[in-house]
Formats: sequence, C-alpha cells, structure tokens
Amino acid sequence: MSDPLPPQTTPPPPTSPEPVAPGGFFQNLIDVYFAPREAFTRIVRAPGFWLPLAGFVLLTLGFVFVWLSKMDPMEFAKTTLQESAFWDRIPPEQRAQVIEQTADRMKYVWINGLVGGLIGVLVVTAVLWLVYRFFYASEVTFRQSLAITAWTFFAVSLVTTPVTLAVMALKGDWNVNPQEVVQANPSLLLEKSETAKTLWAFLTSIDVFSIWMVFLLAVGFAVASRRKTSAALWGVGACWVLIIIGKVAWAAIF
Repeated sequence: MSDPLPPQTTPPPPTSPEPVAPGGFFQNLIDVYFAPREAFTRIVRAPGFWLPLAGFVLLTLGFVFVWLSKMDPMEFAKTTLQESAFWDRIPPEQRAQVIEQTADRMKYVWINGLVGGLIGVLVVTAVLWLVYRFFYASEVTFRQSLAITAWTFFAVSLVTTPVTLAVMALKGDWNVNPQEVVQANPSLLLEKSETAKTLWAFLTSIDVFSIWMVFLLAVGFAVASRRKTSAALWGVGACWVLIIIGKVAWAAIF
C-alpha cells in the first residue's frame, strides 16, 4: 500500500517589488551633486518640480537685488552700450540721453530675471521633452522633463550665484556683465577688446558650468528614457551645439 500523498499547499502569492522612496528634498539635492543617476532615478519616479523651481527663482531674484543695490546704473549702461554693435549707430549728440534712458530701465531688471528665468526653464523643458519623446521614442512625460530641468537649473545656480557675487565683491566691480564675471572658459586666456566677436561668443559658450549643466540634463533624461548617459548625451549635446551656433551667428550679424 502506497504512502498517502502529502497535502497540497497553496504557494504564497508573488510579492511585488517594494517601491523606492522618493527621497527628501535635501537628499535629492545632495545626490544631484555626488550621485546624479541615483538622484534622478528618484526624481523621475516622483517628479516634483515646485521646490527646485522656487529655489531657482529665489536665487535669481536674490542675485538681482544684491547686484542692483551695489551697481551704478549709469556706469553699467555706458559700458554695455559702448561694447554693443549699436553704439556706433547712435549719433554722438544722443548718446548721453540713450545712456540715461537705459540706466533708468535697469530698475526693472528683476522682472526680466523672474520672467526670463521661468521662460528659460519652460523652453528647455519643452525642447528636451520633444527630443526624447519623439527622436528617442521614449515615454518621458512633460512633468518628468520639467522636474529634471528644474533640479538641474537649481543645483547649478546654487553654486554659480554665490560664486559670481563673491568674485564681484573681491574685484570691487559691480558694473560688469554678470554673465562674464566668472570666466570658467577659454576666453580667460584672451582680451575681449582684442578678440573677434564671433570667437569670443564661441569661447564664452564652452564654460565649465554649461558643460556641467549639459551633463546633469543628460543623466536625468537617460534615466527617464531608460538609456545609458552616453546615449542620452547626444540629445542634450545637439541642442547645446545649436545654441552655440546661434550665439556665434548673432555675434557675426550684430
């Protein structure tokens, strides 16, 4: 007589993988600097963008208010106009009036900083979302794209803003173009007055912080599109090259 069959037991249902915690604001910020792929993995899974976007806007406005409180509007307007291509087209008898009018408009720079910063984030978000959505045929959403861009802009600005203010304070000169204060690019080896405008526009575009921003955006969209960073880098890099070409063309025309 054969032994009785053991009673059948129902196997336990398969357990789904435990969802990854999105991480706190400061944890994400720290990891964007030191472990960007891990940070953007959490950011893409829980694409919150309000806090980094608000931080970027506050940094922009904070810089503008500090700069305006120390900058001489007349001197800045005069220097900016003299370096522009339109200076020679202004009749000599009208130059003083144009400088005064330009200096008077400087008090509205904070509006340009606020609106320009927000528009910049939205434009970069939309362009890269289209690139990775259609050219890479990925399923990245607009919200994910916005979160990646907002975190990138905030993280980079958190470094560049205090560095720019510190350099201005150390030089004791607040009447220079803020975009040219930190020369982390090959233009550091040349004199602006002795360099062709097209070459200057090209060299100033290849700065360390721009390369860093391109890298962070590539990492974020690599995670969102489920690709390696090296593969996703082409999407951001191509857009960056087009921006450089546009700046050089503008310098050549004007």
